[in-house]
Amino acid sequence: MPLTNKRGIFALTDVRIRQNGGYWPTSPTSAGVFYGYFGGGGPSPVYSTVDRIDYSNDTDTASTKGPLNTARQALAATGNGGYGYFGGGYDGSNNISSVDRVDYSNDTATASAKGPLSIARRYVSATGNASYGYFGGGRSPGGVSTVDRIDYSNDSSAAVTKGPLSSVRYYSTATGNQSFGYFGGGQPGVLSTVDRIDYSNDTATAATKGPLSSARYFTAAAGNTSFGYFGGGFTGSATVSIVDRVDYSNDTATASPKGNLSVAKYGAAGTGNISYGYFGGGAGPKSGVDRVDFSNDTVTASPKGPLSAARNYLSAASASANGLPQYAINSPESWYGATGYGYFGAGLGPSSRTTVQRIDYTNDTNTASVRGPLTLAKYGLTATASSSYGYFGGGRDDSIDQYSSVDRIDFSNDTATASTKGPLSAARRYSGAVSSSSYGYFGGGHPGPFSTVDRIDYSNDTATASPKGPLSLARYGLAATGNGSYGWFGGGTPSSGINSTVDRIDYSNDTATAPARGNLSIARYGHGATGNASYGYYGGGYIPVMSAVDRVDYSNDTAVASPKGPLSLARWNFSATGNVSYGYFGGGGPGPYSTIDRIDYSNDTATAVAKGSLYEKRNYNSAASAAANGLPQ
Repeated sequence: MPLTNKRGIFALTDVRIRQNGGYWPTSPTSAGVFYGYFGGGGPSPVYSTVDRIDYSNDTDTASTKGPLNTARQALAATGNGGYGYFGGGYDGSNNISSVDRVDYSNDTATASAKGPLSIARRYVSATGNASYGYFGGGRSPGGVSTVDRIDYSNDSSAAVTKGPLSSVRYYSTATGNQSFGYFGGGQPGVLSTVDRIDYSNDTATAATKGPLSSARYFTAAAGNTSFGYFGGGFTGSATVSIVDRVDYSNDTATASPKGNLSVAKYGAAGTGNISYGYFGGGAGPKSGVDRVDFSNDTVTASPKGPLSAARNYLSAASASANGLPQYAINSPESWYGATGYGYFGAGLGPSSRTTVQRIDYTNDTNTASVRGPLTLAKYGLTATASSSYGYFGGGRDDSIDQYSSVDRIDFSNDTATASTKGPLSAARRYSGAVSSSSYGYFGGGHPGPFSTVDRIDYSNDTATASPKGPLSLARYGLAATGNGSYGWFGGGTPSSGINSTVDRIDYSNDTATAPARGNLSIARYGHGATGNASYGYYGGGYIPVMSAVDRVDYSNDTAVASPKGPLSLARWNFSATGNVSYGYFGGGGPGPYSTIDRIDYSNDTATAVAKGSLYEKRNYNSAASAAANGLPQ
């Protein structure tokens, strides 16, 4: 049955959104986001079995799905929205370096062999984000500190060795969010220490963070965007049921003991979704699965439907684990409505400067449609978005040099006139803006120029924006993009000359001055920027008017940005937005232009392709989307 939303009718079984090299089908019966996959294990014979837990019906026995390509135990697993990667382990005779990929959309098939780890090892741990998987530590046969990174967009290649753990570690486990991976417990000895990998700087040695509440090994781990849970384990003398919670926002503190597992166990595996962690199997061997409720984590975990067979030293992955981008599971049609469009607002053109134009990502050869206007006619404004609203702030018109006002577009009712919200702390134009899941950041601008950064609180958007830690350099004509943890503000002019500086705002510490990272390859201002969870793309700009595009690699952001395929034409004073697969750069001068160029993130050395145009020509415009900047999808 098709479902109806405010944007029309579509069939859930027909709509597919591209996500990190795979697809997320919106059908609840087939989307990997609704399941947890437990693979491999022992003790004898060594298993290739993959069991699937249905989160919506978790009292049933797990369903056996297509096996791993290689039977193994003492392996590790992680993944993204489309696939689970099971790597390393022990086949009963030899350590293994191979990686098997489970396709969530075709999970009855045998897993595909992918590029191997750099070394064969067992008792390895793994976690990752939407773009990369990190496999750390293990025995080969002695203990190692090596961390290998799998690139999901190029997973037939061998994993790349990155910065090591702080010390040799095996029998540990790992979880994390979209910015950091946490490797806790293990041996040699009996460890309580937790190592943190910073995905934005993954060539560095992992940093030691607050320890677990007690030393142990053979734990299992799961988590969401805010917390990591390490459950069970062996102290060297006793099996325990302890569950420790690591608070990602305060990760130097000792982990907090929470409600225990229902039974003491070690050698289990953990995964989960945004609401629950599932801890399955264990030495004995055991088939039981415990569910930890993240919203009520002081109670004892609930026993749920068992695995299909008792096993230990297995591993687990899910499309919705570790803070991976989430569907709005109860209303996928509203999710699609919010993230299926990009909005280009106001600007200089032949008619009204209040006009908002909407592009449809699923039909991007069409001309943009006109939606409800902004409350004021202006240009030189800046925009960002939450999952539900677009915020268009600042700007100027011919009689007023700059505004502090902020207009909010409601994505679920985008034909209505935008509503006025709390203003910026100071009037400004030609600033840059980026968003986390909770806040919008407007940085730099004119006059001044400014170095100040204003933060809009989406949960209290009638209040005046709060000034936060400044940029390292006052400037205007800059552009910004980012991911779920950081925002990168690049280029601009400090009043004279042109700048290539890229500053990074840390959303978890946004009162500090933004540190300067690696520069753009070309100094520019009046450019546009957008990106996905892994990269930021800065295109066009002035001087001279250019079509060049620079890519900032968030995992290596101290390096100079890499030149990529150019836009289809040179332009400046325009804006950009996009989704997880494409970036859209629309309008600009000296035209003004109506051209919209699309950058394909999976093929970013090619020249951008001109797609359907804006309804009206515009420059000095702004753009926003619920799907932009690596926001949760």
